[in-house]
Amino acid sequence: MTTRRSKAAAPTDAKAKTAATREAKGSVQEAIGKLIGDDAARERGTAEKEAGATDASDIQKSSRP
Repeated sequence: MTTRRSKAAAPTDAKAKTAATREAKGSVQEAIGKLIGDDAARERGTAEKEAGATDASDIQKSSRP
């Protein structure tokens, strides 16, 4: 039988999903910038990807006991 998740775990899961989405969005923006040769788009993508990674690491640090 499967177990249900408690509602207490939901906010962390939402934050982790948001961080992963932000990181993926940045990766796509960076790739498009490289593809079309637009340095500004590449830099925005890199910044977004790094921000998502920072958010993800902050979530992991805050979830430690």
